[in-house]
Amino acid sequence: MSDLSHIPGQDLGLSASGGLALVRDAEQTRQSVLRRLGTNAGDYIWQPDYGAGLPACVGGVVDTGAIHALVAAQMACESGVDQTQPVSINVTQPGAGLVRLDVSYTDATDATVQALGLQAG
Repeated sequence: MSDLSHIPGQDLGLSASGGLALVRDAEQTRQSVLRRLGTNAGDYIWQPDYGAGLPACVGGVVDTGAIHALVAAQMACESGVDQTQPVSINVTQPGAGLVRLDVSYTDATDATVQALGLQAG
């Protein structure tokens, strides 16, 4: 199954011919994880528990343990992540006012380990 290519915060992806680009497999999972982490819980009326709401954490007091728990709970809900393999989540503060999130997971479609890094500040 495929999906429209869309990285949150950007326009829909375009194909080489100028149409809408499609993604599948590991890239589809990566985009789905990004969407889940950036969506506020309650924003989808039919799925009120969907989303980690990480952007709402920007500018507040950093609780690395709470962010870790939030991301772990959301990764456990993501169907494209192989739930039989460990998910590595590392939340650090590399500098004043900065927070970095590094997530490593195994893609369920092709069994490859995928890494995702986000930084805000």
